[in-house]
Formats: sequence, structure tokens, C-alpha cells
Amino acid sequence: MRVFLFSIVGILLLLADGILLYTFPSQAGRIVSQEEGWLLLGGAAAYLLFHFLLRKPERFYLWGHEFSHLVVAKLFFRRIHQFQISSRTGGKVVMDRTNVMIDLAPYTVPLYCLAAAASAQIFRNASTWVPDIYLVFAAFLFTMHLVFSAEGFFHAQPDLTRSGRIFSAGVILLFLLLWIPCLLAPGASKGWRGAADAYLGWKASGIVAARSLAAYFRGLLLT
Repeated sequence: MRVFLFSIVGILLLLADGILLYTFPSQAGRIVSQEEGWLLLGGAAAYLLFHFLLRKPERFYLWGHEFSHLVVAKLFFRRIHQFQISSRTGGKVVMDRTNVMIDLAPYTVPLYCLAAAASAQIFRNASTWVPDIYLVFAAFLFTMHLVFSAEGFFHAQPDLTRSGRIFSAGVILLFLLLWIPCLLAPGASKGWRGAADAYLGWKASGIVAARSLAAYFRGLLLT
């Protein structure tokens, strides 16, 4: 029953995610220029080549994954009994009890991306190359996060199946979409002002798209 109810919520979330995905491209120009877009594309392509042609950075990702569980568990005042990272058995965090936010933390919080964004913001004025390097590296890390998250769904990770994969997908996609302007801001020429403009424009265009979608379905029901 829990998975069924969560799946209903998940379907609604996926509809919202679809609207956000549909309306985001029109807002991307508020944050990054065309040249910066090529840097992002290069970083994403570099990771895909690294992942599929060279070697998956599994241990590197695993540290961030389990540490995300640990940090969010501590925020919910959970008692941690064991924290383990192993190249053979993977990683695990044993705690007294979990919840949805703790389960999905490694997927909804791109920990390495946030660490890189904070570093880029601090050292932004150290060199004119910092923003460009950050955009390439941020795209590299974000693509890594997306690929490993997708593999988690394919492998039916317990973190994702506990509340149902539909619900998990809806929540994760929503969080990752909403992170994008914040992650772009430290390296984009338009900075945080551009990110704020993108959020406002995204909200407005999303409302328009949602109303159009509702009107479409209403018309189908009445015909």
C-alpha cells in the first residue's frame, strides 16, 4: 500500500518534472551564453567517454553516495552504527532507522557538484580561467551523478525501491532540475542574477505550460 500511494504522488511529480523539462531550454539563455553552453557540453561528453570507454569512477562516486546518506541521517538525528566503503562489497551506512529523505539523499543532492560550486564561488576572482574550468568540471560531475543514478534504477537499488521507483524518479528529477541554475551560477557570466532571472522565468513559463496542459486534458474529457 505504501508503494502504491507513493507511486500516485510520483506520477504527479513526474508530470511536474515534464513541464519543467519542457520549459527549461527557453530559460537556459538567462544563465549561460552559447560559448558557455559548449563548455558544458564538452564536460558532459568527456565524462561519458571516461565512463564507457575508460573506467567507471565507482569508488569515487561511492564515497559521495554513502557520505550523503550519512550527512542527511545526522540532520534527522539518526544514530549511525556503521559507515563502510569497500571495493568488493560496495558501501553501506547502518543506522537505527531511515526515511525517504535519507534514502534518496545521494540522488537528490549532487554532493561533489555542490562542493565544486562552492570552491568556484570562493576562487572565482583568482583567475579569469576559473569560471570556464568550473563549467567543464561541473558538467563532468553532474553527468557522473546522472549516469550512476540511472544505473541505480536499472539495478533496483533498495534506496530507490523502498518507496517505489516511480516516486523516487519523480523526487530525484525534481531536485536535480531545480539544482541546475544554482550549479551554473558560479561559472556563468550572468552569475547569480542570471540564475534568479531563470528561476522566475521558469516559474512563469511553467505555470503557463501547466495551464495549457490542464486545458488540453479538460478538452479531451469534454469531447
